[in-house]
Amino acid sequence: MAITPLQLNSLITEARKARQALDKVLDYADLISKYAKDLPDEVGKLESGIRDCASEIERQIEEIRYHIYTVLNGMSVDPDEVKNAADKLLLYQGDISQIIEWVEEQKKGHEENSYWWRYWQAVSEVLRKRK
Repeated sequence: MAITPLQLNSLITEARKARQALDKVLDYADLISKYAKDLPDEVGKLESGIRDCASEIERQIEEIRYHIYTVLNGMSVDPDEVKNAADKLLLYQGDISQIIEWVEEQKKGHEENSYWWRYWQAVSEVLRKRK
């Protein structure tokens, strides 16, 4: 079974969390650095090692994110999913003009021609045809 856009989105979210966790590790390194003069010299070397490792981990996280986005943005938007999304929005929201406005706002949050931009664009088109 092939990976889905939602699964890729989940991977992107986890990459963001990994980057935030790395920021906490770097905060720890900053704290160590602040007190380094009162600690054995070995601690300074270890703190430097933490920074070196963090730099490499950051590079790898960003490279993985890039590849995930490449796969996601290369996917076709499923017309059945789009129709289903439009149906659900109409069912739960009611006013089609407000729904279209909301969908357009969702689209603005994404880079033009990215998967999610194209998804929201397709939902908007389906809704406009029903208006």
